[in-house]
Amino acid sequence: MLSSKKIIIFFLTISFWSFSFRIEARTFTQDEVNNIEVYRKAGPAVVNISSVVIGRDFFYRPIPQEGMGSGVIVDEKGYIVTNSHVIQNAQSLEVTLSDGSKWPASLVGNDRDNDLAVIKIDVLEKKLTPISMGSSKGLEVGEKVLAIGNPFGLGQTLTRGVISSLERSIRTDTGSIIRNVIQTDAAINPGNSGGPLLNSGGELIGINTAILSPTGVNAGVGFAVPVDTVENVIPRLISAKSSYFGIRPLVFLGMLGLVFYLFYRKVIARKKLYQNVSTTG
Repeated sequence: MLSSKKIIIFFLTISFWSFSFRIEARTFTQDEVNNIEVYRKAGPAVVNISSVVIGRDFFYRPIPQEGMGSGVIVDEKGYIVTNSHVIQNAQSLEVTLSDGSKWPASLVGNDRDNDLAVIKIDVLEKKLTPISMGSSKGLEVGEKVLAIGNPFGLGQTLTRGVISSLERSIRTDTGSIIRNVIQTDAAINPGNSGGPLLNSGGELIGINTAILSPTGVNAGVGFAVPVDTVENVIPRLISAKSSYFGIRPLVFLGMLGLVFYLFYRKVIARKKLYQNVSTTG
């Protein structure tokens, strides 16, 4: 009788471990494997951006208002690309990395005409993981794309879809036209702005920037600024900030020089007038 119990226990144990092994060894589809690989590859390069804008109440008292968006680390120096409208009028910026750590950020440059901006964090003891750059050339309608971002404050959210159309044109809040925009049906919601649109290799092909929706949430029509435009804008914004004689300082110095020149001419004219009066007197 004892041996029968041992046999029953033995078979029950074998069955349990066999069942556990089947659970652990379950397989993913090829598409699922690709989704997982893209998320693991690109996820560390995606950040959440919190901005504080000072609004005014009915009595014109200052009221801090918080905004949320996404961004992409483009190099190990801490430069991050996002949308211009994510950081517009922000009094302060905070970046949350994929590991949950939070860092203050500063604005480097802003290109409202292309709805792009570059911000920077100073992370000395941490090694940042930049995004892998792809190309917006050679894209095809129907090609699989993935988006990672911060919709409704839910960080590191992955969605997927396809390229719905190419060479779209959208108008920014400045009235300028961004051309060659990528249209996608990947779910893009408030908070996704500034996040990456990726190809199946985990490479950046666009920066998610806008949706077309009557309700303000995803309706299957999203738009991304092509990465080729992004790569043209980033160096210009960084160089203008890092150079001591950037664009704004040059404008300021030019205006200052003009003021001094006009002042000098006025002083000289008055001096000549005084000399003439003295002579005739």
